[in-house]
Amino acid sequence: MGMTGNYRRISQEKLTELQNNPELITDFLFPGYEVDQVSELNGSYLDIDKTWHAIHFLLTGTIAEGQPPLDNVVMGGTPLGDAENPDFDFGPARFLNPSEVKEVAEAISKISKAEFQARFNPSQLVEADIYPTLIWERGEEELEYLTNHFLRLVKFFQEAARDEQIILMYVC
Repeated sequence: MGMTGNYRRISQEKLTELQNNPELITDFLFPGYEVDQVSELNGSYLDIDKTWHAIHFLLTGTIAEGQPPLDNVVMGGTPLGDAENPDFDFGPARFLNPSEVKEVAEAISKISKAEFQARFNPSQLVEADIYPTLIWERGEEELEYLTNHFLRLVKFFQEAARDEQIILMYVC
């Protein structure tokens, strides 16, 4: 199955509830049903599949670091809950406040589809050991896969910024 990047748009009230009741985080992020059965939770949920690491790399040029606001697209944010939670493969869920969401939305909205695609270099992804490591040299199909998820992510951040929402991010 592998590790997938996931995003949830939430209100300040929901964030406060989760911060005050960390035992609710797992049930909130992993409801007992298939998300696509409910139309991706009315647009409040986004799954970028296994593209999360490559998107981060293409935006920041780093494996796990970078500078705001681009590092906040995938690897940034403030931890939410227990760092030792076994439900998360790549650290705890993290959140961006509305001003950070707006900064990210503005920054990634400036990156055109062509510019994003120009950053794609399969041999660099392989050399940097970007997850999932065995697919990048296939080329065009993977580029389309990455681009589609990046464009969905841009739209997701734009909508959250417009609605002044918080974004939760997690890899599982």
